[in-house]
Amino acid sequence: MIETIKPNLLGDELRKVREKTLGSIEIAAKKLGVNKNTIGTYERGRTLPDIDFLMTFAEVTGADFIRLLELRIQQSPSPGADVTKAIMESIANALECLQDVESLQKQLDQYKAAESSLVAVPLYDVRAAAGHGALPAETPHSDVLHFNEAWIRQELRASPEDLYLIYVDGESMEPTLRSGDVILLDRRATKPDREGIYILRMDGMLLVKRLQALPGASVKVSSDNPAYEPFVLMLADMESQDFAILGRVVWSGRRM
Repeated sequence: MIETIKPNLLGDELRKVREKTLGSIEIAAKKLGVNKNTIGTYERGRTLPDIDFLMTFAEVTGADFIRLLELRIQQSPSPGADVTKAIMESIANALECLQDVESLQKQLDQYKAAESSLVAVPLYDVRAAAGHGALPAETPHSDVLHFNEAWIRQELRASPEDLYLIYVDGESMEPTLRSGDVILLDRRATKPDREGIYILRMDGMLLVKRLQALPGASVKVSSDNPAYEPFVLMLADMESQDFAILGRVVWSGRRM
């Protein structure tokens, strides 16, 4: 009768890990507190190591103890090995499920942390005309968009209360702004003290235009679409007419 020889899976694994992490058998024996001949018999598969050795081996080398234990059970001649193997598989499955639960909990915690850092900025149902002007709706929209509060404070140097959102209507600011875009306004910017895109109220209409201060107490009002002619307003006229700067555009899907 030809004797079937079981593969030396555990011994091969012990040898591979030992060579990678500890080097020679002599060094391994010293680290593990056993005789070098004992390690040799384990690696050659002549005898099976006990649980205490596998625990120590895993602790010293960083090997996966559960895997070493599974390999030992597979090679065990004990009639109860199959039962033990089934128990080990159940434990491994339970640990995997636990890791999945922990991963989901971590994702949930991250989501809650991110959600807590968001602030709502109101989106009003008025449209700043990027064209020839349009009367704004009187009723504010109930929608809001959420922004990271740290981004508002660090990048915009503003607080959430300083900001609001409205829609763009028309094509005069293309390609910078397109009809239907939502723009974020800093309501503190009520003077054209720096070049940028502003929301203006002129004669009861809202306009989104680029403003540039000029010498002689005047302001150039222009569109990014070259089909629209720029014009100049004197600051004195601005104060006497139905004119107001309602805010500067600071975001339109990207920083302005």
